[in-house]
Amino acid sequence: MAKSSNYVLAFDIGTTSIKCAVVDFDNFESVSSASTKAIVIHPKRDWAEKEPETLWNSVIETAKSVAEEYKESIVGIIFGAHMAGLVPVDNEGEPLRNIITWLDERAAGLPEDLWKGSLKIQGYSLFKVLKFLRITGGAPSKTGKDVISKIIWIRDNEPDIFDKTFKLLDVKGFLISKCTGEFVTSPDEANLTWLADTRGGRAKWSQSLLGDYKLSPDLFPKIKLSTEVAGRLKSEVAEEIGVKEGIPVVVGAGDIPSAAIGSGAIGEAELHVYIGTSDWVAGHLSKRKTDISHYIGSLLSAIPEKYLLIAEQEVAAGALEWFMRLMGMEGEYEEVSNLVSEAKSNLIFLPWLYGERAPIDDPYVRGGLLNFSLEDDKGKVLRAVMEGVAMNIKWAYMYTEKLAGKIQGAVNMVGGGALFDAWCQMVADSIDRPIRRIKNPQETGIRGAAVIAAVSTGKVKSFEEATSKFEVDKVFKPDKENVTFYNRKFEEFKKIYKKLKKIYQRLNE
Repeated sequence: MAKSSNYVLAFDIGTTSIKCAVVDFDNFESVSSASTKAIVIHPKRDWAEKEPETLWNSVIETAKSVAEEYKESIVGIIFGAHMAGLVPVDNEGEPLRNIITWLDERAAGLPEDLWKGSLKIQGYSLFKVLKFLRITGGAPSKTGKDVISKIIWIRDNEPDIFDKTFKLLDVKGFLISKCTGEFVTSPDEANLTWLADTRGGRAKWSQSLLGDYKLSPDLFPKIKLSTEVAGRLKSEVAEEIGVKEGIPVVVGAGDIPSAAIGSGAIGEAELHVYIGTSDWVAGHLSKRKTDISHYIGSLLSAIPEKYLLIAEQEVAAGALEWFMRLMGMEGEYEEVSNLVSEAKSNLIFLPWLYGERAPIDDPYVRGGLLNFSLEDDKGKVLRAVMEGVAMNIKWAYMYTEKLAGKIQGAVNMVGGGALFDAWCQMVADSIDRPIRRIKNPQETGIRGAAVIAAVSTGKVKSFEEATSKFEVDKVFKPDKENVTFYNRKFEEFKKIYKKLKKIYQRLNE
């Protein structure tokens, strides 16, 4: 069946799932898609890894299942992938160990000099953090989840692997290397290593910071714009997938910048909310902005010379999925939706199941369910989980909006969690802003990656032209009574954290 050459093969490599789709550049909707589970392994406490070959095989299998019918019409390939991962490879691009994912906390407290000294701010060494902020626009968290921390950990704990390393790649960079043989990264991923100078809307490896930690510049891949071509698809990979060899593989961006494009909120300081396994509040800016006390900062975005202001939180729909498994309701989303919409609850859920970043940079904090009794049922517990995530989003949102410097009108909402009407309404009521759900919110990462590829291949003239084709599925307006209810509950939410903070530290240190 003949097709016009107007499609891209786009991937959204998430923490828990791998999605692949053939996307039509005319409307940025998927015409063929597939997904499979991604496997995260935990060899030790606080470790979270992925096997590189398992990931690559999953990419090949999902691509084969969607690409065959469109073989002659696919004009490019692009990946969006979860960020802050690390995989050292040899000069052939072969991985030397498992991928250390963003969830991994083995490197907590590294680099050590960032936390030493008599003059401190928010626990950071004053002069050291000022250097990071000046050069990179941010600084590593004490959680150990940042790339610089992981690199130092490998160097100090796995010297044999470090000595054999040719390049240090992120997840997307590893997949691009498998497809093209090229070693590249995007500005957003380079930014998130906290080893790149991101002043002036561009990224280059910082000789000064690399020197501070005795890291050779040769270990790092070339930084290319998200809209540039990383390389051409190898013939053997093309044959495996079932597409034409030599088609361009676009550099692309990490999952967060890709989804930020897919949210449709690309105007100056326009914010969006994403609820997936994790959640975030984010918006594009022309200038770098940082709130170090609440761990909110700016990464270079997928739009050249723009930044993405972001407050990222570790667990959102991941908490809901966890409760659904415990309740024997795995995959029963319609039943969950019905139960939650009918429930009313005074329970308070604390969604910090894996530590937290914004607005509290705390690796020790953990989740909880408060005020429950024998009268509570599944519906009330599930609703409390959604409410807890919504209030956590509110906590990050209030600081992000202030930093953006723009009082928002309607806020776009995307991610798989946005498929729940009740959750959209809770977020609208919590932040007291209308929520505008983009059609097919679960495809946000795929859609955003496809837009980047469309700009790269010249299928559209601009990001604005592409996002003008997005459809709004539904608008959720804040309910005044609910806004008052959540404001009261939110005050208790914050007090609970403050009172339990030291207990969490003693338990989990």
